[in-house]
Amino acid sequence: MKRKRIILIVLLVLICSGCIPKSYIEQLGIITAVGYDMAGEKSIRGTMVMYQFDPSTTSASQVVTSEAATSKGLRFEANRMTSHRLVSGQVRLELFQDQLAAKGMTRYMDTLERDAKVSDMGLLGVSEVPTADLLKINNSKESSNSGESIKKMIEKSVDNDVLPDATIRTFMHDYRDAGIDPTLPMLSSKEDTVMISGLALFKDDRYTAKISPQETFYLLLLKEEYKDGQFQLQLPDEALKEFHKDTPGPSEEGPLHVSLHEIDSGLNIQPKQGDPTEQDVKVTMEARLLEITKDVDLKNKKAIHKLEEEIEKKVKSDLEQFMNVLKENQVDPVGFGKAYNAKNRENRVTNENWRQQIPNLNVSFDVNLKLLRHGTVE
Repeated sequence: MKRKRIILIVLLVLICSGCIPKSYIEQLGIITAVGYDMAGEKSIRGTMVMYQFDPSTTSASQVVTSEAATSKGLRFEANRMTSHRLVSGQVRLELFQDQLAAKGMTRYMDTLERDAKVSDMGLLGVSEVPTADLLKINNSKESSNSGESIKKMIEKSVDNDVLPDATIRTFMHDYRDAGIDPTLPMLSSKEDTVMISGLALFKDDRYTAKISPQETFYLLLLKEEYKDGQFQLQLPDEALKEFHKDTPGPSEEGPLHVSLHEIDSGLNIQPKQGDPTEQDVKVTMEARLLEITKDVDLKNKKAIHKLEEEIEKKVKSDLEQFMNVLKENQVDPVGFGKAYNAKNRENRVTNENWRQQIPNLNVSFDVNLKLLRHGTVE
């Protein structure tokens, strides 16, 4: 009886394996990046970057552009333009033109989530120029195609505390969670080179505004803890005048710029009980002074203390201005509403009622900075 069972299992394995369609890698076009652009009122343009392993071709990658009403239709149309069969098992980057993202990302995100071949750790981005143009640029000597180059650029920026996480998983979590809105990297091009131009803010699933790299720093400061970031800021011209060294020659003129390195920060958000629009935020920072544009006596402890105070005031002022940007656009990428829900079981905010309360947010900031290793400036 046991022997018959073993024979039956072997036969079933052989039969099932014979039913699996064979895919020869030389015949496949493995899609690694996709860009979506507006093509009309009811159609979109898709640009796909694919690897091809056919030894008869001169290039390892190919870019194909097609138009259709749906993302699945794009691949169907693109299949008619190449001798390779397109498969999406290695899609690691999805880009959306800002005009398309402004209409809503849910329909595309839903398709990506339900496609088992697309990893939820793939990266997303918004483009100020047509994605078809971005994906045709490849000046990198380290990457075989533009999609891989852009993916590495975003990954490096996330790792270096320049951008928030940009994976499909994070976007969908922030979209679905009450009291927080998603963000994505904003891309553009300059002199035939792809660059990160800022950060795209979303109202629910719709792109609504762009913030600068400097404002992105303040978002990261409020959204998560820095571990090894860097930042530059401008202080009042006369902020440290009393501590300038007496050096021969003309006195230094112009603004006072300070560069901070190896920033390690901590964050504590305390919503008021029963009122999500009243919140206290404490930001603690430790950083190394990398550069200062005035000849200041850094061996003087009073000068260091004064410098710390001036940086604290500047960071607090910039945080308050950044909050005005969020309130004007009625977005909450920080997650103040989510922080309130985490500490209040009653009168919890929802995606609907929180949107109306964001303009009334009153956030009180307390910033504390400690400068480390300031004796030597690089």
